[in-house]
Amino acid sequence: MKGKFVLHHTKQRKKNTVYVYYMIAWYYRKDGKPFRDVIKHLGRLTENEIEHYKNSVACLNNESYVFPCNIKKISVQNSKDFLSCSVGAHFWDHWNLSSVFKTNSDKKSVSTADIAKILTILRFVQPSSKSLSTELYNDTCLPEITKVSHSLYNKARVFRELEIIESYKDDLGSHIFNFAKNNGLTKGKLLFYDLSSGNICGLKCLLARWGHCKDGYRTHVVLMLVITPEGFPIYWEILEGNTADVNTIKSLVCKIEKVYGKIESVVCFDRGMVSDENLKLLEGKAIRFITALDGNQIQHFEEVVNFELIEKAKAFDLKKESEKIEKCLRKEKFIFAKKNLFYQEIKLSKKQKKDIEKSTSKLNLEKRRYFLSFNPELACLKQRHRKQRVNEFLNWIEEYNKELTKALGSRRKESIEKSINKELKKQRISDVDIKYNLSKYKVENKNKEGKIKKATTYKITVEKIAEESYNVARKYDGLWILLTNINKKDEREFLRNTDFKSFFEIYRLKNRIEESFRIISDFVEIEPFYVYKSEHVKAHFTICVLSYLLDITILNKIRNNKGFDNMSLHSLFRELRKCKQDKIQLNEKKVISKITQLTETQKKILNVLECSYLVSPKHLIANQLISI
Repeated sequence: MKGKFVLHHTKQRKKNTVYVYYMIAWYYRKDGKPFRDVIKHLGRLTENEIEHYKNSVACLNNESYVFPCNIKKISVQNSKDFLSCSVGAHFWDHWNLSSVFKTNSDKKSVSTADIAKILTILRFVQPSSKSLSTELYNDTCLPEITKVSHSLYNKARVFRELEIIESYKDDLGSHIFNFAKNNGLTKGKLLFYDLSSGNICGLKCLLARWGHCKDGYRTHVVLMLVITPEGFPIYWEILEGNTADVNTIKSLVCKIEKVYGKIESVVCFDRGMVSDENLKLLEGKAIRFITALDGNQIQHFEEVVNFELIEKAKAFDLKKESEKIEKCLRKEKFIFAKKNLFYQEIKLSKKQKKDIEKSTSKLNLEKRRYFLSFNPELACLKQRHRKQRVNEFLNWIEEYNKELTKALGSRRKESIEKSINKELKKQRISDVDIKYNLSKYKVENKNKEGKIKKATTYKITVEKIAEESYNVARKYDGLWILLTNINKKDEREFLRNTDFKSFFEIYRLKNRIEESFRIISDFVEIEPFYVYKSEHVKAHFTICVLSYLLDITILNKIRNNKGFDNMSLHSLFRELRKCKQDKIQLNEKKVISKITQLTETQKKILNVLECSYLVSPKHLIANQLISI
């Protein structure tokens, strides 16, 4: 007889109270009429008991979503990265990056866009070598998210697609720039430019060179990056190792113009890229810039700097007398910018310009504007750190003297002086008046074979360093010069269009590009490069930059929300990675997929990132991330 079991209930009123009584019943139809047979009376039930009996009745009716199981036989088969991968895929789609790649015209089983998406998200979630990424792919939910099966994502396909991905580099940069402008994510009025370096494993890479980089002397390549003020990358490139900073501007300008056409934005870059040739190149192409002079170039303006005023400001206690410092400087027409920074535009008479141009013809005083900047906090820190570096130098002298006593061959005075000067430069105290003497003496030492070797060597004796020795160096502490070719007529309109109050606020924002390299280095983990073909090295950098784009987009959203207390990317991803897709074995035949229960922090992150739909049952079921 066809029918089904139900958890039936009846209500009875006793005085002012209503009681609910439950029973398990068998419902069926006979001759077209409904009937009910009570199987068991259960009486009054608690909420947990009601839920228990509902599930039991569903099991009796063979409902697909419940069944009896033995808790001892339940086990978790595996857990895969889910939420971090889903967030990565969301922001790839947010930037519509797949649209940059041509449609799958040659009917490949996996498109270039999908390979680029997978590589970028894997680098975003768990950085690894390209070879290892094929193994890690199956440890994530990316096969379900991208609809690319694990068997189709293999080493041969990855390396075959790398060069094709790199061929779209300029299109990707242009797309990011235009997408950001069209969607109000940036005004596109400012570009920040800087360089870093990346270490190469092995000696086969044609771009790699042995030389000095940020990590000392290594086999490396030079990384070029151009970003918007929001941190969005719009141009990037890998140059040969040992490429000097000052030699990159010309290459950058030519290539960016090729991709974007005439550069309308103002380019902001660090003083390391400043050279007369570079500035003239930019001016020749009517490109506006904001940068700074090297510290030693301030000496050209020595006649117009009021050192007496600067020393007076330095004499105040920075913590207790900041108001007096401000009053002292404002009185002499210094403008307060932000965070202990004061500035005034340098005004020169014709005679002063003529005198300066006698010593240097590189300042182009007629076309450029120079601003004298003073930072009392920087002055205090430089003075303190200089004394620390002097002590480090004295410790180095002590160790060097020990090394000289062990000489097996005669030492030349000139080479010792060269080593001392090199260390002074390294410690950045060559402007401190440090006097030393070299006294010759003879030593006898045993070599590895046990033979006695006689040699002439030297002992370095440093004279006591008086406070006056620091005077020349201390004179310029806290002082630097900003320069720009934006004339006074265009200044107000430019600052209004970019929402900044001064050129200094813009120049300080160049720290954003330093942050970009930190994220690429520490979070995206660009190093080391495990590939060596030039195109593969370039493609690796492109994948890292795209991964960084997802990171900075997330970071900007988090920063713009007051509910988070400076949550870092590492903290955010540690939280997202806790939410996995779990495959659970219920019995010999039944395996289900579920996601780890969301924490309140995870829910909050998804709300801020505007992607809460990623954990909705409808989305999870549609993408086969959970089973019913």
